[in-house]
Amino acid sequence: MPPMDWEEWQKSREKSRQKHSTPPRNNGGEGPRGGPLFTGNLGGFFKRFERLGGRLSWMWLIVAFVLVWLASGFFTVEPYERGLVKLFGKYNRQVEQGLRYHWPWPFESVTKVNYTQTRQFDVGAGGTRGLEEATMLTGDENIVNIQFMVLYKVDDPVAYAFNVYDPEKAIRDAAISAMREVIGRNSIDGALTENRAHIQEDTKATLQAMMEKYRTGLTVDNVELQAVHVPSEVTQAFKDVTSAREDSERSVNEATGYRNNRLPEAEARAYAMVAQAQAYKAERVFRAQGEAARFLQLLGEYRKAPGVTRERLLLEAMDAVLGSVDKYVMSGDAGRGVLPLLQLSPPVPQAAADGGTAQGQGGESR
Repeated sequence: MPPMDWEEWQKSREKSRQKHSTPPRNNGGEGPRGGPLFTGNLGGFFKRFERLGGRLSWMWLIVAFVLVWLASGFFTVEPYERGLVKLFGKYNRQVEQGLRYHWPWPFESVTKVNYTQTRQFDVGAGGTRGLEEATMLTGDENIVNIQFMVLYKVDDPVAYAFNVYDPEKAIRDAAISAMREVIGRNSIDGALTENRAHIQEDTKATLQAMMEKYRTGLTVDNVELQAVHVPSEVTQAFKDVTSAREDSERSVNEATGYRNNRLPEAEARAYAMVAQAQAYKAERVFRAQGEAARFLQLLGEYRKAPGVTRERLLLEAMDAVLGSVDKYVMSGDAGRGVLPLLQLSPPVPQAAADGGTAQGQGGESR
C-alpha cells in the first residue's frame, strides 16, 4: 500500500483525536455517529496498516540504496592498465587486470593508468604559441625555428599518477627546455646540416635525465626533428650562404678529383725513374766489376809476357781508334820509301777490290 501524504496524515490524526475525545454512546450496537460498531474498528485497522506499509517502504528504499552503494565498488582493469586504489585520497595499493573491488566513495577511489601506450606530442607546430616554442638561439647566436616530436610512455604508474600534478605538461615543458639547451651548444650550420642526429640523441638523453630527476614515471622513447629552418626575414641570406657552401664543396671535390688523377701518374713516373736509376746503377756496377776482373786477368798475362801483352794492347787500341777507316800495313823496307802524304785513290767497286787484293797477295808472295 502506498504511503499517505502529509495532508491525509494530518486529517487522520485529527479524526482520531476527535474520536477518542467523544465518549461512546450505547445506541444499541451503533457507533458514535449512528453507524455499526465494527465500522470504526475496521477503519482504525486500515489506518494502522497504512502507517506500517509506509515505514516498510522507507526501509526497502534504504536497503536498495545501500546495495547500490556497495555494488559501485566493483571495477574492471584492462590488460594494458594498472589500477591505483586510494584510501581517503592517499595511495593505498596497486591492482592488476581483471574484475576488482574497492570500498565505495567516500572511503576509496581508483585511478586507471595505461602503461603500454606510446604517447606523443609535437612542439613548434601551428599558431603563435607554436612559433614561440620553436624559436631558439644557437651557440653562435643565430635564431632558428625548430619543430620536433617526442615519443614517450609510462614506466611507473604510481609516480605518473601521484608525483606530478600534470605529467603531460611537465614533459612538454621539459622537452622544450632540453631542446633549447642542446641547440645552445651547437652552431646553426650543425643544426641545419650534419649534426641533426647528434642533436636528437643529446636531447633525448637530457630530457630523460630531467624526467628521472622530477620522478614523473615517464620514459622517453625518441626525439625526432621534423623541421629546422631559419626565420623568413633572413631566409635569402641563408640561401646565399648555402649556395656559396655548395660552390665551395664542388670546388673542393673537383680539386680532389684532379689530385686523385694526377697523383697516380706522378707516382708512376717517379717509380719508373727510380727503377731506371736502379737499373743504371746495377749496370754500372756490373760493368765496373767486369772491367776490373778483365784488368786483373790482363795484369796476370802481362806479368807472364810483358812484350807480347804490350804489343797486343797497342794493336787493340789502334783497332778501336781506327776501326772505321782504311788501314794499310807496310812493314820493313816498304815503309821507309813511302812519302808522308799518300795519294789514295777513291774506293773501287767490290769486284775490282777483290781482284786487286788477289794481285796484291800474289805480289806480296813474290
